[in-house]
Parts: sequence; C-alpha cells; structure tokens
Amino acid sequence: MKKHLLLFLSILLYLNTTAQTSAQFDKVMTDYHNFNMFDGSVLVSHYGKVIYKKAFGLANREWNIPNATDTRFMIGSVSKPITAFLMLLQVQKGIVDLDKTISDYIPEFSKTNGSRITIRQLLSHTSGMPNYEIISDFFPRISRQNFSREEYIKLYMDSALLFEPGTQFYYSSWGYFTLGYIMEKVTGKSYSQLMKEEIFDKLGMNGSGSYYHTQVVNKRATGYDYDFNGYTSSDFRDQSNTMGTGDLYTTVEDLFKFSNAITENTLLSKKLTDEMLKPGLAPINYGLGWFNKYFKYSTTDSIASNFHLGMTEGFISFMLRIPETNSMVVILCNSSPTDFFGITGNLTKVLLNKPAIVKQPIHKVMETTIGSKGVTEAVAQYKLLKQDTTKYYVDWISLVFLGDKLYDQKRYSDAMVIYEHTATEFPDKDLAQFSLGKAYEAVGRKEDAITYYKKALAIFPGYVNATSRLKALGVK
Repeated sequence: MKKHLLLFLSILLYLNTTAQTSAQFDKVMTDYHNFNMFDGSVLVSHYGKVIYKKAFGLANREWNIPNATDTRFMIGSVSKPITAFLMLLQVQKGIVDLDKTISDYIPEFSKTNGSRITIRQLLSHTSGMPNYEIISDFFPRISRQNFSREEYIKLYMDSALLFEPGTQFYYSSWGYFTLGYIMEKVTGKSYSQLMKEEIFDKLGMNGSGSYYHTQVVNKRATGYDYDFNGYTSSDFRDQSNTMGTGDLYTTVEDLFKFSNAITENTLLSKKLTDEMLKPGLAPINYGLGWFNKYFKYSTTDSIASNFHLGMTEGFISFMLRIPETNSMVVILCNSSPTDFFGITGNLTKVLLNKPAIVKQPIHKVMETTIGSKGVTEAVAQYKLLKQDTTKYYVDWISLVFLGDKLYDQKRYSDAMVIYEHTATEFPDKDLAQFSLGKAYEAVGRKEDAITYYKKALAIFPGYVNATSRLKALGVK
C-alpha cells in the first residue's frame, strides 16, 4: 500500500511540474505573440520527449485560417543542416568524398575555383565562395527569376574567392546550392527526390518537402512581413535558386523527428555525426551544417548546443539542439521580422528551470510610431522607454532590421536616422556601423560611408562586405 501511495504521489508531482512548465512556456509565447512578434508553431523537447507544442496566430490572413502544430512553414537556412545531413549520407555510401573538390563532381564548374574548393569546405562555409550580396540587384531581380541548375551556377562560379579556401569562415548560400547540385549529378536524382527518399520517408517526416512555387502544398502557411502600418504579404522569390540552401518546408514535429534521428544515429553513423557536430573555425565554430557552440540564453548563462537560423521571404525559423540532454527548441514563424534569439533564449531558460521574463521590445513600439509620426519621434521615444528597464528591453539587431525596412523601401534619409541612432548606441557592433555606411553611400555621402565601413572593419577585420564596399568606393 505504501509503495502504491509513493508511486501515486510521484506521478502527481510529475504531472504538476509538467503543467507548471507548460504554463511558463505558454506565457513566454503568448507575450511574444501579443507583441506582434510571433505567429507560427513552437515545440520544446527534453530527453527525447515533447514537453511543449503549440501554435499561435494565423497561417493565412486573407482567409483568417489559424496556424496549427502541423502547419507547414518555409524554413529558409534551417534547410542547410538537412542538406548537410543528406550530403553526409552520400559520403557514408562512398559516392562522395569530403576532401575531393567541386571539379571532381561538376567538371563544367569554373576550374579556377572548382579545383581549389573541397566538399568539406562547402559544408563548413570555409570555401571563400561569395554570397548574393556581390550582385547589387540580386533582390529582387535575380531572386525572382527561374533558372536551370546549369544557368544558376554560371551566375557565381567564376566569382573571385574572398580568401584561400579553408582559411576563414564566410557564410555562402551559393556554396550550399553547389552541394545540392553535386548530389543531383552523382545520384542522377533531383535534390527533392533524394531528400524525400533518403530522409523524409525514412524518418516519417510526412509534412516536409522541397518547395516549388507552382506546387499546391496542403497546410502550408503564407508568409507575412510586419510593416510600419501592420502586416503585408511577403515578396515573391523563385525557390528554384535556393535548392539546398533554403527551399525546404516542414513542421515542428518533423524537425523533432530529425533531431532525434541525429541523436540516435538512425540514418547517419556516429563517426560522421560527430564530424558534423564538431566546432569549426573559431569564433564562429560552424561545423558541417550547424553552428556548434555555446548558446548564450542570458547575459551570464550559456549551454553547449547545435543551432541554425533560417530567414526567407515572410518566414523565420530557429532550431536549437542541446545534446547533453537530447533537448530541442524550435520555432517556425510566418511573420517577419522577430527576435529569434530572444524567443529561443527565453524558452531555453524555462527548459533549464531559470526565470524567464518577457519585456516589450522597444523597436516594436518604435515601429508603430514610425508609421504614425515618423523616425524622429521614434528615436525620441526610444530614449524615453530605454529608461524603463522593468517593462522594456533593447534588441540592437532588431533596430538594424528596422532601418533595413526603411532602406529597402528606398527611404534612405529615414533609414539613416535609425542607423545613426543604432550606431551611436552600439558602437561595438560591426553590422550597426556597416549599415550606417550603407545609408551614407545611398545618399551620396561617400566619405562618411568610407568612415563607417572602416569602423565595421576595425571591429571585425574579417568583415568581407565592408571590404567589398570599400573596394567599390576606390579604397585599397
């Protein structure tokens, strides 16, 4: 009788603790949703079991259709860890060698570059291959066009490498497109077919696929951007040119299955899994498809993790794995932008039994003010709200994104006001300095642009975009 009573009390305590934790997760996500910072699905797992799963907001605003936990979202660059996993499966089968070059698999690729870059370097973003931004009008002109694989690689294959392969880190989506194309060449199957047969079908990831814009995908969310006067439908992008880098859609439950498969070596050997999750060049520590570093979830706390962020038109995703406890936090969001680190950080606090307090981000208040009263009023409001640290917090990168929205709308003078404010508030952030340089360049203030590009480089000497802009302005 005593045994039964103890068992009953243990179960009761477990259920009560689980309910309390679930309520804490719910409070965090409800607050972010109410701040217009999250519409989508979220899942948290611990020791390989789902402990929280919920959906918020609308999957489609035109028809008022709510998001659900099985809603399918575009995941942008969270596709890259899955592409890396697929490539490592080809390595495991012996049909690709990590240390062979692009030219070994794609003879038509530029020999100048292709003979110098290995598969391992493509996977770890250490190839020296540039990214979209070297084409000034890539967004929206190039990104909206449809290309064959062969046509698309011709856009970038002859581009000058940014550094000697293997010596530095530089994030290149073109590198991952190249990986996808290599897999198509060596298997004779499309990337989409290969992904379905070798990962999605085997793991029961039935809500996942490679997206093409003429497809009808059941339960797929529509992407939205939050603008100064409310939501707008996201811009169009032809996903044919994001193959391998950002064209996948999935659900939170499917990513949970994928994460568990990594832990359990369901498809990939332990040896190759360890290689995939080994930290790469410091300080970025990008392995083969993952940032493998300590995830800082508060000013004083961090934990060993594998994570990746994804951003594509109208969608933001973040997937965080904590190997020590086989835990995962994933958010799939169909309203952009949002404070992905803030949301994931607070969910991680709850997971690790730390207090999570969600404050209102100042940039969201400024967003509304810009729409109704203008940027000068918004900056004045920032200075006032910043003093109230009990209710509000500052996310510097979201302030940069605020300026970016104005910049993308060609409101360069307004963007400059926001960038100037952010660069002054955060003099140690290279992106803040670079963005101000970009605005100065747009309004013809060349010398000021040069000054701030140089400031960005002083903070981070490896800032390739700043070096490229200075070179374009005639500075050696």
